[in-house]
Amino acid sequence: MSQALQISEEAMTGLEVATRDLRLAEAKRIDHLARGFRALPPGKMPERAYLAEAALIFGCSEHRVKSLLGLALTLSDEYIDTAGLVRDARLTLRHAEVITDAGRVITNITAAGCDDAAIAHPREQQRIAEARRKEYEQAVLPHALELTPNRLAPVAKRLAEQWAVEPIEERQAREAARRRVAVVPLDDGMAELRAYMPAVQAYGLFDHLTRIGKAAKRKTIQAPPIPGVRTTAGSAEPAPELGEAPAADDTRGLDQIRVGALYDLLSRDPFDAAAIASGTSGSGLQGRVQLVVTAEGFEALVTKHGGTVMRDTAYDPGAVKCALKGYGPIGIDSARPLIASQTRWDVVTVCKHTGSVIRTDSYRPNRAQVRFVSARDEHCRHPGCMAPVYRSEIDHTIDAALGGPTATDNLAHLCLMHHILKGESDWTVVQGEGGVLVWTSPTGRTYVERPPDLLPELTSVQADAAAPWPEAGQDRQAANPAQRSHVRFEADDDDQSGSADGNHPF
Repeated sequence: MSQALQISEEAMTGLEVATRDLRLAEAKRIDHLARGFRALPPGKMPERAYLAEAALIFGCSEHRVKSLLGLALTLSDEYIDTAGLVRDARLTLRHAEVITDAGRVITNITAAGCDDAAIAHPREQQRIAEARRKEYEQAVLPHALELTPNRLAPVAKRLAEQWAVEPIEERQAREAARRRVAVVPLDDGMAELRAYMPAVQAYGLFDHLTRIGKAAKRKTIQAPPIPGVRTTAGSAEPAPELGEAPAADDTRGLDQIRVGALYDLLSRDPFDAAAIASGTSGSGLQGRVQLVVTAEGFEALVTKHGGTVMRDTAYDPGAVKCALKGYGPIGIDSARPLIASQTRWDVVTVCKHTGSVIRTDSYRPNRAQVRFVSARDEHCRHPGCMAPVYRSEIDHTIDAALGGPTATDNLAHLCLMHHILKGESDWTVVQGEGGVLVWTSPTGRTYVERPPDLLPELTSVQADAAAPWPEAGQDRQAANPAQRSHVRFEADDDDQSGSADGNHPF
């Protein structure tokens, strides 16, 4: 072992020990915070005094301490198993925040079908709510032990929907009435422009700005102007115009170009024909989002507008109807304009026992391998990365130049950064059955990266109730005997585009 690798190995070992100690300390810290709070005499002033001193000890704002206190109380009162895993340093506080935040929808327990007499008794209401949260917690914890917090968030939201009495469509319709734009003043002459809007619109706008920024960096489009105020000719009064034109050697980063693009897109006068005709930066680009609409979602839309659906599976009224990748469930009605505008959809058949993709189909001929791998992966397959497939590249796990086949069990999506990392560094990866990737770091540590579970609400209930999550270091598939089905499709040399008649060679 070289000296540099030995130092790296020692550093990673030290990081592992320090990370565990930090997790233990954070868990102990919020336990002390909650314990002291429970001992306070009644009244607002003792609470204020307590939070003020706690904020000084924490070295953060009182708002942050209040947030941590709320998390600590919620864990100790409602999510006891999660609290235990946090104390054992097996979950981070961020994992706990994701779990409890998603579980906030499990509040209204006056559900249709509940005993009306029981609803009238507060204790019975509390008991029903506790049972719902417990079921949700048992379902989400196996995923929490395997996923990073950013990957866990959409899974937790989808699972929580199974125990939410008020459906996402009703909650989103209520919140849509509160959509707004606000300016938040900051320091150093800066401010934030915040928009509260439906997630599908926000994600689409952000992707639009990102595509403009990347195209400008590649110099395939004119770079957006630098936001600023210029003086009108012949006048001493400043007039807001399009800002300064970028220099030829524009060195702005992607975030800075996004701001320029946003300014350019919003600063045109919608009533000025000349401004409209002049176009805007990236006017030829469109924002993209990744939607998954279930059979129940399509049926709900079609029947709502007077159509009928023929299907060979039972309709589940409580199933998630539409999910925005990277976010979680959204109301099917908010996505209806996007759904209606699409001329082609990929049909994905998923195993209800494992959540893995069995096959793909399309309403129009398309590359069968691309459809399959895109449906399976959903995002970059380096551990923890959430870059969507449309910002990633399909990589041969075993390089084609080294004899690796162009088959679905040798293909996986990697974003540009991790694609380069795989090819130019000492990171290695092996693909096993069901698209499972095993990454090995330069220091020899292994990280198992599984394809996303497309049906977490179904696969979670299949776990052994006596052991709902694996022991530390144990593989979740080893704890749960249900295995992902192994599907392989190797394209025929004579036809790389798949079958045009819908019969796919899987």
